[in-house]
Amino acid sequence: MIVKNRPWWERYQPISYKWVTRSGTAEEFKNMVRRCNNAGVRIYVDVVFNHMTGNHKNAKGTGGSTADTQNFNYPGVPYSGFDFHVSCPINNYQDAGNVRNCELSGLHDLNQSKEYVREKIVNFLNKMIDVGVAGYRLVKSLGSMRFCYNISQSIFRNI
Repeated sequence: MIVKNRPWWERYQPISYKWVTRSGTAEEFKNMVRRCNNAGVRIYVDVVFNHMTGNHKNAKGTGGSTADTQNFNYPGVPYSGFDFHVSCPINNYQDAGNVRNCELSGLHDLNQSKEYVREKIVNFLNKMIDVGVAGYRLVKSLGSMRFCYNISQSIFRNI
């Protein structure tokens, strides 16, 4: 998601799972991973799968993806309103359901209990493994235990 003045947090509001960011292209990333692995340096990638962007007018990503964020339409994945929890704010950190299933700061919360959503996530993770990434850091995954459980319901390739 491109945000005016390019604040640090724009990297954590995905609009697609394309490998084109303000840091470079997919080919540049693959080349970096290969060179680092050859030098004995392992790469761990920040991944954001708890949510997509919040609402933005004329939402556009660095890879050219667009989204109708107010209608939960992210064709670059693709995700639609069916793939998200019902919109509600996190307003009670003592309520696990509220924290797991609602939006932090208006970021559209993915419903990882849906097989389709898990398949999109697993496909992205497997592609990262295929190019030599050593692992991942789950970013802002408030329901990280729930995320791990839901992903474990999908099948990773044997590596």
